[in-house]
Formats: sequence, C-alpha cells, structure tokens
Amino acid sequence: STEEMRNAVRERFEEANIVIMAAAVADYRPAVTSASKLKREGEGLTLALEPTPDILAELGHHESRGKSGRVLVGFAAETDHLAENARGKMLRKGADIIVANNVTQEGAGFDTDTNVVTMFLRDGREIPVPKMSKFDVANRIFDQVLALRKSS
Repeated sequence: STEEMRNAVRERFEEANIVIMAAAVADYRPAVTSASKLKREGEGLTLALEPTPDILAELGHHESRGKSGRVLVGFAAETDHLAENARGKMLRKGADIIVANNVTQEGAGFDTDTNVVTMFLRDGREIPVPKMSKFDVANRIFDQVLALRKSS
C-alpha cells in the first residue's frame, strides 16, 4: 500500500544521499473500506476515493533535506503540456530533478523497453534524452544526479 511504502521510505530517508522516487503505488484509495463482501443489490455502486499520502512532496519539504545535500528525483508521466506539468510538479513537490515523459509518444512510457524523457532541473535546465533503452535512460539520470552531488 502507499502507507507501507511511505513508512519504509521515511525509515531510511535520513541515511540516504540520493532518493529516486521511481515507483508509484496509487494516487487514490477507497475512502471507505469493507471488512466483508459487498453484495450485489441490482443498483450501481458509487465508489468515493481519497488521495493517498504524497511521499515525494513529503520528502521534498522535509525540514532536514536542504541541509543534508540529498538529491531528490521524481518522475512525471504526462499526456500533454510536458514541460509545464513537470516544472510545476518539481516546484510543488520540492524535487531537484523531475524526469518527465510523454507516455503517448512512440517508444516511451509503459509496456516498452525504451523511453524518451526530459530531465527538468531545479536550476531551470532541461536535458532532453532521446529514445534509448530504459537501462541507458537510468544511467543518464544517475549521471545527472552525480553531477548535482559534485556541485553541491
């Protein structure tokens, strides 16, 4: 669950120099749960959802983060307005880098072995990464993280 991931990340956050938030659990959860089966009653069912904790934002705004020199990386899977959405996410969540991709682009996103991303950095730079294997994209991200660590 999101809460389990949140607890695991928070337990290890203080000892980390680099935090890469590549896994997304869920943005929403059912507002009400049931301990027993919901029986079909012939009518439709309305499911109310509530937001889950935003782990990236919590880490980005953690009081000790700025003093630690930690590098925090987040991801944004977008379908439109890539740059605008990625920059906004970086500011709202306090990340140092947002790795964004347009998941509608051929060879990018889910269910493919390749990706096409742009890294948005806190200092305003945008670093486009052309279509390549996800392994190679990961290496490019690590190269940028290490460059940030060296400069801080």
